[in-house]
Amino acid sequence: MEYSTHFSFYLLLTFSLPLLTFLLLRLHSSRLRRHLCIPPGTLGLPFLGETLQVMSAFKSSNPDTFIDDRVSLLGSPVFTSHVFGEPTVFSADHETNRFILMNEGKLFESSYPSSVSNLLGRHSLLVMKGGLHKRLHALTTSMTNSSIIRDHLLGDIDRLIRTNLESWTGRVVLMVEAKKTTFALTVKQLMNLDPCEWTDRLRKEYILVIEGFLTIPSPLFSTTYRRAVQARGKVAEALRMVVRERRRRENERGERKKKDMLGALLDEEGSGDGLSEEEIVDFLVSILVAGYDTTSTLMTLAVKFLTETPLALAQLKEEQDEIRSRKGKSEALKWNDYKSMSFTECVVNETLRVANISSGVFRRAMTDVDVKGEDTFSILI
Repeated sequence: MEYSTHFSFYLLLTFSLPLLTFLLLRLHSSRLRRHLCIPPGTLGLPFLGETLQVMSAFKSSNPDTFIDDRVSLLGSPVFTSHVFGEPTVFSADHETNRFILMNEGKLFESSYPSSVSNLLGRHSLLVMKGGLHKRLHALTTSMTNSSIIRDHLLGDIDRLIRTNLESWTGRVVLMVEAKKTTFALTVKQLMNLDPCEWTDRLRKEYILVIEGFLTIPSPLFSTTYRRAVQARGKVAEALRMVVRERRRRENERGERKKKDMLGALLDEEGSGDGLSEEEIVDFLVSILVAGYDTTSTLMTLAVKFLTETPLALAQLKEEQDEIRSRKGKSEALKWNDYKSMSFTECVVNETLRVANISSGVFRRAMTDVDVKGEDTFSILI
């Protein structure tokens, strides 16, 4: 009898504590909302918030359902939620979004959920701020100027796309092939490495890292995030070995050549206010991530839009056939060929205008901000 009583008390305590915690948090959030005058909405379950609902919507054919449903329910295009480990204000209001973007660096700053920032690293270009961010941003821009594109990048693009196309047999998934090409090109520009077994293994680990970006930022609650953390460790170690090997070779030669981004980073490392190994690795991680999804998505969407617009497809093919007729079968495209693609440029620009490669962007209020009479903190627009 005593054992049964103790066991019943244990069960009651086990199930009552989470419920009590949940009720206290809901009460606290309600009082906090009234005190701060934050937008209407709910913080959802403790810690989890509404992350599961967001993830479910993102994986569906219509990722906007999470926002649309709450806008309809609450009657406001600006609402409060709790996603990816922190309270967040969502804005689907054009006027509010314009206000936020117009005050970038004044009232708001670029910010990402911890699920993203932890995987990218604290020295990632996407989460870094201040003087170091400006230095690395300037370095990135200098490595993508027109002369580098003309003398190096264009030839690499031509060769890598030819290699990828020649490997196609039967039915292919365009998005997958586009990602392979963009990843190979990014690795080439960053570290001057051609596609091989090592780069293929690295790409597969990157896929696991990216899958962990928009999930619950806890290895305990999310196996996807746990796999992402493990994959990130493998990626960082692989890149660290490349950095050390390059540094060793260049030290032996006694000179450094800026043939790629890594060479430029190591040159910065050798300056008076140089970069640490951790900073270089985090930078490489973020650039590989940034180039992997966005460019490949735009390439895929361009093909989709063209197949839906036969007239534009025919005009594009005519322009490309005319350029190809002037060259040998295996002759690579030159800079003047690229500059003569006037209609192709129109297709690219229209794809950039129409395509939506991101469901939103994260910003964080740098101070208390009154937006239409309500306070904000982290905000997704």
